[in-house]
Amino acid sequence: MLKRSLTCLAGAVLAVGLVAPAAAAPQPESHGPDKPAAKPYMGWSSWSMQSSKHPGLNPKGDYSWLNEANVVKQTDAIASKLRKYGYEYVNMDAGWWADWNWNFGYDEYGRPTPNKERFPRGMKWMADYIHHKGLKAGIYIPVGLAKGVYDNGDFPVKDAPGCSTHDLVYPDLRTTNGWDSSYKIDFSNPCSQKYIDSIARMFADWGYDFLKIDGVGPGSWKSGPQYDNRDEIAAYREAFDKTGRQVHIEISWSIDIAYIGDWQKSSNGWRIDTDVECYCPTLVTWENSVDDRWKDLPPWIRHSGPGGWHDLDTLNVGNGEMDGLTVDERYSYMTFWAITASPLYVGDDVTKLDDLGVKLLTNREVLALNQQGRPARPVDPNSEQPVWWARNKDGSYTVALFNLGSQATSVKANWQDFGLGGHQHVRDVWADKYLGRYSGGFEATIPPHGTKLLRVW
Repeated sequence: MLKRSLTCLAGAVLAVGLVAPAAAAPQPESHGPDKPAAKPYMGWSSWSMQSSKHPGLNPKGDYSWLNEANVVKQTDAIASKLRKYGYEYVNMDAGWWADWNWNFGYDEYGRPTPNKERFPRGMKWMADYIHHKGLKAGIYIPVGLAKGVYDNGDFPVKDAPGCSTHDLVYPDLRTTNGWDSSYKIDFSNPCSQKYIDSIARMFADWGYDFLKIDGVGPGSWKSGPQYDNRDEIAAYREAFDKTGRQVHIEISWSIDIAYIGDWQKSSNGWRIDTDVECYCPTLVTWENSVDDRWKDLPPWIRHSGPGGWHDLDTLNVGNGEMDGLTVDERYSYMTFWAITASPLYVGDDVTKLDDLGVKLLTNREVLALNQQGRPARPVDPNSEQPVWWARNKDGSYTVALFNLGSQATSVKANWQDFGLGGHQHVRDVWADKYLGRYSGGFEATIPPHGTKLLRVW
């Protein structure tokens, strides 16, 4: 009995010793020019709040939530509640240059210009405010030349004598992006690169550190030459390189993996799926598309690493009822995003995080698993009760049991699937509890859409 107790005690001490180094708080880093996206980025995005039909969120019409006052409140909350855990980007999504009726505004050079009702002090002021709070600022643009720019006149391209916006597109006015809201830019004309240069220079002068480029193809549910925007993404990379400002480029929304080599050259992250939001009275629902990621992610995993990461989309686990998820679904959502090294960017109202939201978003050990940049992978990608695993930098293993089914069921992790044998120490990460030593594997009953996150060594 004494020997058995000592063995358990030794295992518990080992567990604490093993976990402590990896559990150090991830802190925001300032990467050099040659190290963009050294780790999956962490931050916040406005789109989940904008797109939701939750009562009171968008009082002036669809997507009206995005405005200066709301972004200031979120920035303050992120700085006080989440920054010390590594969350650093504050990203404003579509609509910053639109009025409440979704009519877009452009400056005298055909570039998007902030809407004065939404952002009365402008986008430079907004970036300065975000920086003052010790955070980084993100902005958004879709691919292509906006139809409004071409249809409403011919604008000179800034700092490009002889170039105008009518020069930039194909004569047949072929459309592009996921919504066909723009004309495809013809990059055989040197004026086109100069136009992109002018937008990048504007964003850099405003002080932005991050650009989400949306509706990108091949992908975004469109195919064919007019939806191939690889040349435009490369043009943005070239343009930002010219500014001398390091800007993280994230492309969206459901990118074609066949062109991963191009995405890796020109961007720092690529969305692998459709929007996670449900465009309904909550922010998301499990069935709308949260659960799609488990089976859609595996082909992308091997392409992720320092400089560029697969993107599972926004993380909405902090607002309880408004999230639209059960408690078990919130645990699974956070666990999967974290262990697969996806960027962690919150879509919730950070001023109203509930107790579980705080626990999920600020668990230092879980965040450290994400920030080590070693994506977990599945034993069987087609299973409804998948086991995902990764070998950690400290030699331990992350093992997560999931139940994607609608009934509670037993899920087992077999040590041999990870190249392990004999007895292994097991620790429940979310419960912060050492469970003991197990031979051959570990089995647990998992509730519907639930998870069990383990540290094994």
